[in-house]
This record gives sequence, C-alpha cells and structure tokens, in this order.
Amino acid sequence: MLRILVVDDSSFARRRIRQVLAQAQDIVVVGEAGDGREAVEMAARLQPDLITMDYEMPVMDGVSALQRIRQQRPVPVIMISSLTFAGARVTLMALEAGASDFVVKSQIDAKAQGRVSLIDKIRALCAAPSPPLSPHAPPPPTAPVASPPAAQAGWQPRLVIIGASTGGPPTVRQVLAPLGKDFPLPILVVQHMPERFTRAFAERLQESGPLPAQEAVDQQVMKAGQVYVAPGGRQLLLESEQVLRMRVVQEPTAQLYHPSLDLTLGSAAKMVGAKVLVLVLTGMGDDGVRGGRLLRRAGGRVWAQQADTCVVNGMPQAMRDAGLVDAVLPPVMMGQRLARQAW
Repeated sequence: MLRILVVDDSSFARRRIRQVLAQAQDIVVVGEAGDGREAVEMAARLQPDLITMDYEMPVMDGVSALQRIRQQRPVPVIMISSLTFAGARVTLMALEAGASDFVVKSQIDAKAQGRVSLIDKIRALCAAPSPPLSPHAPPPPTAPVASPPAAQAGWQPRLVIIGASTGGPPTVRQVLAPLGKDFPLPILVVQHMPERFTRAFAERLQESGPLPAQEAVDQQVMKAGQVYVAPGGRQLLLESEQVLRMRVVQEPTAQLYHPSLDLTLGSAAKMVGAKVLVLVLTGMGDDGVRGGRLLRRAGGRVWAQQADTCVVNGMPQAMRDAGLVDAVLPPVMMGQRLARQAW
C-alpha cells in the first residue's frame, strides 16, 4: 500500500482528495494536516510514501513546509495548485524547492479524462527511486546507438528541442544554466503544463537563466540564442522556408498532452529534418517516441536524460527502449556539451 499524507487548510479539499484516492486499492491516506507546521510534524511521525501539499495555508505555507520536510527525508511531494498565473508562479517555486510534481485543484478527480490523474502521478512517483543521484554523476556505460547517415562528424543542428514532463522545470534550468549569451541556436522547450503555467515558466527562465526566454507566439520567427516555451493547452508545430517559424494551434484535441512532444517532433522532422537536436528529460509516459522515430529517420539526433537523475524515468526510458537515443547524459553534462557545441 502507498501511504499518503494529505495537507490542505480546506477540509473540503482534504475530503475531496481522500475520496479520489479511495478509488485506488493500492493507496491509503494515513493522515491529514490543516497547516504547514502540522504537516512537518505529521510527516516526521507517519513517514508517508508521498505528500499532497497545498501552498496557501495558515501558520506555515506549503513551500516552507516542503523545505522543512525535505530536510528530514526526501519524500515525494505533489503540490496542489490553483489554475491562476499567481498559482503557477508559486508552484514553480515549489518545484525548484524540491516538489516532484503538481496537480491543479479544480482538476482533481479519479478518471482525469484526457489527462494524467492524481492517482497516476502518485503511482509513478512512488515507483521512482528516491532521491535521484546528483546530476553531476557520470553516466553509466551504454551500448552505442547507430546514427543515421546524416548524423556524422561535422553535423551541425539548426534547432534544439527540449521535451519534459514530471520534474521538468528545474531540470530544464539545469540544462540551460551553462549556456552563454552567444549560443548560436534557438531552443524550443515542450514542457507538459496547463495554460498560464507555461507563461509563468517562461518568465522564470527569463529571470534566472542565461538566455532570453518567452512563451511562444503563433507565426513567430525563431531567433538564435532565444528560448521559446510551447504554450500549455495547445500544440506547437514548425514551419521552415528561409526562417524557422512557429505555429501555435488548438488541434488535434485527441492528444493526451497539450503541448505534445510527439507532434512538435513530427513537424520538426518534416520541416527541419536532419538539423534538429532533441533532449528528452524526466517525465511520465512515452511522449516523444512517435515523433522521435520520424526525426531520427530524417537524420536528427536525440539525447536522453540519465535514469538516476530523473524524477520519473518514463520518457527517457521509452526513447531508449525504442532505440532512438544517441547519448545518455545527466542534465548538467547536457548543458556543458551544448555550451561547447559538442553535438
């Protein structure tokens, strides 16, 4: 049984989360806390496998409680966020402070039609090794992956695409940190997030990163040394003639992820072909495999995050299992190789 501590100052919210989790036979709520200080005490006493944490509470807020709890023991924490820009900003602060993932409070349910549910996230995070090893750790030896004919010595990309889900925001920052202001390529980040959150994420990258960053806009031309974040709730496709241009569209709505790395990579394979380098970072599921096949067939290259540095190793492992990966690296080493242009 997965033992969960529910933390929220609203008794209604705690009851709703308990009702949702009761539908999973492998999950049990072992305690409820109404403020951050109580959460710290109960986390130490109950030793739960995972904590759901509201951020706006009396006595001690959720981010402060998260930091105290992680000083005691690196238990996975899922932040419960409001679907507002202010809620997104606080949630990103919590992710940077060590939270593993988040869910939007208004979308807490068991079935989560068309999206990943709270139960799915709990299972994935509890199954992951905790804590991840340092991103500075050297990668394990891996069997070489055959490169397509276009990916030989002297290969030069035209675009870098970074795909991530659970655990992605702080990991993306790690990758970007070593880059200089003269980095010669545009960088597109496809991070699984709802609308409003991606704009807040782009602002955090702009505030703390080495390169200018913004949420992508429809029909925008991509420029070297700029970071573009695919908007949540929509899909981002690429067009290329003399310049690289982004299209932000609503369709297809049948996709589980909005934005979807598969769709972005598929369009990149068609429009840019061999001149794309893809970095697949931590995250649940297998988004990116179908688009990655098209991209590798066109001559692009793929790096996957080293397993023991992932919050959840789903997306990188799926790419490796499909035989699409040219290199397996921790995030900091990815950034160092980008900075050296060691493609």
